[in-house]
Amino acid sequence: MQSIRFSWTNNNPICTKQYPIPHTLRDVVKSEVDEMCHMGVIEISESPYSSPLLLVKKKDGTNRPVADFCQINKVTVFDAEPMPRTEDIYAKLAKAHNFSTLDFIKGYWQIPMANEDCEKTAFSTPFGLFHFVCMPFG
Repeated sequence: MQSIRFSWTNNNPICTKQYPIPHTLRDVVKSEVDEMCHMGVIEISESPYSSPLLLVKKKDGTNRPVADFCQINKVTVFDAEPMPRTEDIYAKLAKAHNFSTLDFIKGYWQIPMANEDCEKTAFSTPFGLFHFVCMPFG
């Protein structure tokens, strides 16, 4: 599988101050970070880049750790290839008879990052600096 690669408008490391995490949620952050490390999604980092981490409450009441890459996004050159139009997809399916669906839980974590770009996905926590080795959520 081909790894995801980013283009940048500059090579200056982006380092954004860590957001405060309430003490009541620190165990949740620690647990999530430990789980992602165990799954091989992230690893300890020595990157000059650093984005803050925050917790977003999901519909089921659990928390999702999310790195705020807003500052990184400002210097990222995005691929302008358009998404297919929904109407065009439905038109292609009009004569189909059999359908199936797949539910890729955390499927974005199945796309590897290019090694030279991993450091750019670094995020800070009260427990240290980490970076993604696969595509981060969002």
